[in-house]
Order: sequence, then structure tokens, then C-alpha cells
Amino acid sequence: MPRVVGIDHLVLSVGDFARSKEFYKKLLGFLGFRLEYEYDAMAGWSNGKTLFWIAAADAQGRKHKYRKGDVGFHHYAFELSSRKDVDALGAFLEQNAMNVVDPPGEYYDSTYYAVYFTDPDGMKLEGMIWAPPAKPRKRARPATRAGKSRTARSGRHAQ
Repeated sequence: MPRVVGIDHLVLSVGDFARSKEFYKKLLGFLGFRLEYEYDAMAGWSNGKTLFWIAAADAQGRKHKYRKGDVGFHHYAFELSSRKDVDALGAFLEQNAMNVVDPPGEYYDSTYYAVYFTDPDGMKLEGMIWAPPAKPRKRARPATRAGKSRTARSGRHAQ
């Protein structure tokens, strides 16, 4: 029986190809993708594992705006390698005046950490990781000198 071994590529239809190409060029470049394919009305970026394409919507498609909830595309999530990477993506989006819908944080439960944003057409995108929060580091107790009393070590003097 055939088995799927991964997702090779995704293609998003966009309303303004030039505007979206600039947006995705910045975003995907930041996320480690390189522009691999470029045509008049299509462009594809790769990170060596996944291809992410955009294509100009046809005339009928450009007659209406994207609306999350319609039949078709809902959102795309880029899985990142750490909470720090999610935070870095959030900062990148802010620095580049990209529309952040929900800032980096825990969603659903403490193991899901994400930032949500939209592309120029309003399509929802996400950078996320399944990872519990880091455990707080225990403070090391300061070393004590041999021979001092317990009260002297703690800074209190015997009365």
C-alpha cells in the first residue's frame, strides 16, 4: 500500500503577485528558504525539504478577497525548532511591519507556543513549536567555608 512520506509542496494563489512575492521573499528568506523557481506568475522557495509556492490568482479569483472560513485554504503553520525561534520570528514580523494577529505565546496549552500573522491577502500563517516551557534553573547554593557555624554561614549572628 502506498504511504505518504511528507508534503512536497504547497501553492498559494495570491491577489497581487508582485506584492506577495516581496512579502514571501522576506519571510521565507528569514526562515531559511531560498528562491529556487521563478516564472512570470509563479515563484517557489525551498528549504531543502519543503517547497513553498505562490501563484497569481486568475481573473475570477481576484474578484473577491480571501476569507478564512471559505472552502479551501485555512492557514499554514511553519514548525520551528525552539520557542526562541518563535520569538525571533515575532520580532522579525514586527520589525518588518507585517500583520501580527497573535503575538508569540502559549496557545491551547503550555506545550503549544506560536505566533500568528497574515500575508498581504489576509491568509493566516503561523510559526509554532510543540514544546513545554523551559524548567526554571535551580540556583546553586553558595559554597561555605569549613568550620563556620550554621548561623554565621547564613549571615545571622548568634544572639
